[in-house]
Amino acid sequence: LYFSSNGQLLNFGGYDIYKTQRYKGNWTEPKNIGPLVNGPGTEYYFTIDGRAEQLYYARAAENSPENLDLYSFPLPMEAQPRATTRLSGQVTNDSTGRPMQGIVSIIDLDNGIEVAPKFLRPDGTFEFDLINNNNYLIIVQGESFFRIAEIFRLENDSKITTSVKPISTKIKFESIVFDNGKATLKPEMYDDLDKIVDFLKDNPDFKLRINGHTDRDGREDFNLALSQQRADAIMEYMVYFGGIDPGRITARGYGSSRPILTDHSERAKQLNRRVEFELYRE
Repeated sequence: LYFSSNGQLLNFGGYDIYKTQRYKGNWTEPKNIGPLVNGPGTEYYFTIDGRAEQLYYARAAENSPENLDLYSFPLPMEAQPRATTRLSGQVTNDSTGRPMQGIVSIIDLDNGIEVAPKFLRPDGTFEFDLINNNNYLIIVQGESFFRIAEIFRLENDSKITTSVKPISTKIKFESIVFDNGKATLKPEMYDDLDKIVDFLKDNPDFKLRINGHTDRDGREDFNLALSQQRADAIMEYMVYFGGIDPGRITARGYGSSRPILTDHSERAKQLNRRVEFELYRE
């Protein structure tokens, strides 16, 4: 059952459209069908076609309630009559167990329906009502962790619980290891580099410093040039393959001038040969 009301708790304007269902002889709690339909004005006369693909309704502007315009567009998930299966979940810090903050987006891959994104609650939880036995893509993104993307099939009420590692001031990936004396990217580096690219896309107010370092073997002028070439190679990948504005990235090589360890052991060499990523806001 779909109806228009101005007496419910969640309301975007005047009258909004809500959905309720008959379950075991009772009507379920009405749910607002979301901001893709409901806005600051008033919405009336909601209906959908027989295949549940298109919706039709009338809307009046906030300052002109007597003038109604007709609208039609693909039916969003919140208004789908078969969206009755609950997906819930929680995102926490893998070190402290504390809840993370961010945005959850879901796409119904079988029907091409994009669900209106939701913010994680203060306790890190989220809930969506979806169509059962469909394949979905869930994306969780935030300012303090790398994007999470997972494809899954929904079979009855389900819960997804995941923990993430917060982004530190300086990031070093184990996969970003160049061959000796070379500055050529290797395929095993791409997944981690794409994490940085996705983060920059999700958070356009952040910028990135790429800092290249070498160990102390060889001439310092060669090491300085090599570290710069490696930082430049990573920046080029992010700009040309990731589509990031080059004005948001700074690449600099430091050679062996900033070692983590100063002895000449193999462990020191391994730690000192590194690329560090610094994400920051100005």
